[in-house]
Amino acid sequence: MFEALSAKVFTTLASVSMFLFSSYTGNDPGFSKLTSRVGENYLQVQTKLENAFTNDFSDVFSSGVSIPVVYKLSITSGKSTLLEKRFINRVRYDHTKGVYFLSLETTNRELELTSQAQMVAQLSAFACSVPYNRNWGKVTVKVEASLSSVRFQQVKEPVDLMVLWKYHKPKISNTLDLKQES
Repeated sequence: MFEALSAKVFTTLASVSMFLFSSYTGNDPGFSKLTSRVGENYLQVQTKLENAFTNDFSDVFSSGVSIPVVYKLSITSGKSTLLEKRFINRVRYDHTKGVYFLSLETTNRELELTSQAQMVAQLSAFACSVPYNRNWGKVTVKVEASLSSVRFQQVKEPVDLMVLWKYHKPKISNTLDLKQES
């Protein structure tokens, strides 16, 4: 059993090392359509990252390091910021259990998934509910995503994962009139 675990750890270290010291492809992430639904007291906002976690991310996710994805939601009216909220969703792979642990701050949920595809789908989805004031009237709702730097055991310096998004922060926005929505 110890040999199998050692082999998994060695394979992961080799994968991450190859990723960190070789050329990378990079992704061109974007968001799907931003949808909003106005409730009595809360505004629900949904969208999904697309083309964000392909190419080299398989090695990054299987590294065992906690990988944060930062979502920033802002609601503005003209030049005034009415609400700004930051959410961090995290994923960490546990080699011994073969499970991805997801902490989704956007929906306040913790998940354990064995499939990388399911994990990516959950990590890519942005959905949240925030309080709003109907008197805000016409507003612009904007969602932006970014990646943080992480520290891999094999590398002395933190690695800025934004390099995998070609240093592009995907953004999407939508305008709505809160007075007219029901």
